[in-house]
Amino acid sequence: MPRVSSTWRRRRASAFATLLLSVCSFAAVADQERPAGADGDVPRVRIDAVVTDAQGRPILDLRPSDFELLENGVAKPLDAVELHPLPRAADAVPPIETEADEERAAREPGTRVFAFFLDEFHVSPGPSADRVRHALAEFVDEKLRPQDLAVVMKPLDAVNSIRFTRDRALLHGAIDGFTGRKGDYAPRTRFEELYIGHAPAAVGAARRQIVTAVLREMTMRLGELNADRAALVFVSEGFPRDLPAPRGRADLQGVVRASGRFHLATYTINPTAAAEDSTPPAERERAVATLRWLATQTGGRAVEADAIVAGLARLSHDLDAYYALTYQPAQADGRFHAVEVRARRRDVLVHTRPGYWAPLGSQWRAVLASSSTTMLPMSRRPLRRSSAIDAWVGVVRDSGGRARMVISWEPRLRGVLPPAVVALKARTTTGTTLFDGRLGRVGSGSVVPSDSARFDVPPGRVEIDMTIYDAEGKTIDTDARDFDVPDWRSQKHGPVLLSPEVVRARTLRDFRAAATDPDAAPSSVRTFARGDRLLIRVPAFDASGTAVQVTAKVLNEWGKPMRDIDALDATPRDGMPQFALPLSWLVPGDYLIEVLGTNANGAVKERVAFKVEG
Repeated sequence: MPRVSSTWRRRRASAFATLLLSVCSFAAVADQERPAGADGDVPRVRIDAVVTDAQGRPILDLRPSDFELLENGVAKPLDAVELHPLPRAADAVPPIETEADEERAAREPGTRVFAFFLDEFHVSPGPSADRVRHALAEFVDEKLRPQDLAVVMKPLDAVNSIRFTRDRALLHGAIDGFTGRKGDYAPRTRFEELYIGHAPAAVGAARRQIVTAVLREMTMRLGELNADRAALVFVSEGFPRDLPAPRGRADLQGVVRASGRFHLATYTINPTAAAEDSTPPAERERAVATLRWLATQTGGRAVEADAIVAGLARLSHDLDAYYALTYQPAQADGRFHAVEVRARRRDVLVHTRPGYWAPLGSQWRAVLASSSTTMLPMSRRPLRRSSAIDAWVGVVRDSGGRARMVISWEPRLRGVLPPAVVALKARTTTGTTLFDGRLGRVGSGSVVPSDSARFDVPPGRVEIDMTIYDAEGKTIDTDARDFDVPDWRSQKHGPVLLSPEVVRARTLRDFRAAATDPDAAPSSVRTFARGDRLLIRVPAFDASGTAVQVTAKVLNEWGKPMRDIDALDATPRDGMPQFALPLSWLVPGDYLIEVLGTNANGAVKERVAFKVEG
């Protein structure tokens, strides 16, 4: 397998602005592979084949004479057929602490490498996103082995900091933070504000480019690891088909060719069933067809919403054992060559990619390596989400236009000594301390420590570190995350909705107290009891100074409106709109709160998914 130097990786431009600017030129040249060699010989081609019986059980006793390979319909002699079974797992595996550890572990016999790309831009909030979180969390807990490596990425994560890990807490944190944003075009990061804008058509096109670029980067990173068995898992409902299908599909050709070069399969997972999807049927079919095409072209599999658990199990089994078939093609002409692999034994199923692209020259890495576009700030340290608590982080804009950060938490772990106190530190990337103190859980009723932190923050990245203690003062876990605070001064005219605060009250008395308390702590969880009452506060503004009219409604799990949410007259915090939502009228299930902000300059929406239990 070709080896990509780490020098190139350190030099390549990885800001999303670079990806957007280079996506068109990259599509034209990224398909080229390495030259045939100084001696002019045509390089051999390797085709990986997963062989099973009709029940999906691997067949591991085939001989070279049991295989037949046809290229463009013509039988080709095989130079080698090698079985790659999963060896016995090591007795103990070390943690991954450095880049060298990561690359060494990926090449060890028996290590499987999984790259999960959660395309929140093209996944609906609510049941679809919940389905993804549940299935992937179960996969991490039940299917990942101690020796395996994995990473979970989202579209706006830093592509130059893709790090594979064996730390299950890190993986769970990334999975837990996944939310669907399909149909929601409101910017949530400074990057989106500066480079994407607000118009749905422009946002849709930019999101499609970003997702394609990150897919490509993740494929390249997997190739750099030189792993023997690796796969990319792409979770998405497919791209919006605003462009003609051939053009939209051509953007992914670079991913397909790079996957072929590094012998990587892409497994696509569409978490939304047809009955749940509000997309017009014809448009949905075109988007789903792209997912099927990507999986087929790379030798992966396309998984639908009703088979996610089974599809992930199939992925695990596919990486356990496969055959590598090598042969000598006739020429390197830069064209696609169809390949079919057959087994001469009866009742045997052979799964491969449908062919390969013959190699040509290789100038395409220089396109990225030579880019001089300014990089956006990337994370300087490993990030992780604690499995012991649920934390909520948001920002509000005060009457003077300054940003204030709000942080609260609630325990996720229950037991004899659940989390009791969190030591919170927040600082800028230059080291300026913004907050250093302790927090009690939401609803703890204590004054010291408070049950929420509120402090001024400048525009830019804020680094947040939390240490979780039990009632005896013992450390339970840690949490490290970054939060990008927008610069209000660069905000274009038009309504903006910041993350709504959802305050839970268990009694009418508590609700009335919270409604008049500007510092009532937001709940960090989204599962409530039918007896709860929710106070919903919505930070909204327009940089032009024009007032923003805010309304809210409850939607069912399919996104259909159920009823409006009543606005309260009281606005104790700088006129911030707030709404009252008692839950007693809702049956147990999944729901959405949809908030709409409008004025003469436009309209924006924000959705919050929640669950009601009996």
